Amino acid sequence: MPDNLELLHFYNIYNDRRNKWKIGINKLNFNIENYKNIKTKIFLYVLWSILLFIYFFELLLNLLFVIYIQNINIIVKTIFIFSIFEIITVILLTSQSIYGYSYDSSIILQKSSQSFFILSIWCFFKLLFYTILTILLSVFSNSNITLNTQFIYFSNKTLYFNSLMKIIITITAVKFVLTFFTGQKINYVFSCIRTSTILKSKIRKDLEKKSFLFEDQTYGTFTMDFNA
Repeated sequence: MPDNLELLHFYNIYNDRRNKWKIGINKLNFNIENYKNIKTKIFLYVLWSILLFIYFFELLLNLLFVIYIQNINIIVKTIFIFSIFEIITVILLTSQSIYGYSYDSSIILQKSSQSFFILSIWCFFKLLFYTILTILLSVFSNSNITLNTQFIYFSNKTLYFNSLMKIIITITAVKFVLTFFTGQKINYVFSCIRTSTILKSKIRKDLEKKSFLFEDQTYGTFTMDFNA
């Protein structure tokens, strides 16, 4: 009899929620729809805002250096071009993520998550490249080796360039961490939406035939009145 009462309890919950799917299924002790609560929304929008700010800040810093220092070298030009393409990419990915999150589109969020992971890998390789490059240029600038001035500054410009590279390396490291973390959070939301969709679809089917899937993967059908 206790088993029958437990089954009746779950059946009543299913039955009560049958036409109220938009409210959620947390009463079944599933927390997969927590991504919709206010706390998660605020966290995601703050995360996207910080990410955009970091990329904008790097672009602005490179732009100021290009304007302030005349006859910039190839390295600074390359970094500036990279920052332009990156900010465009981040704006597009963030807009895509916000749209997918607002409309619970798992397909869009999955693509966005994968793109953020790819961008984080790009930032990681850039970080390695900038670090190695800064070390090499520092060694060459302190030696008697003569280099083409298109690649390295001398005199007072060297100080500005070294300072710029240190700041860029720090920003790139922050970008790598934030971009990777953003991809993880978006992937979490995608997983929640997909799981919620699958579970709701399954519950609908179970309700239509008034059956319940037991732990041993067998179905039991409610053919008797448990209230009797």
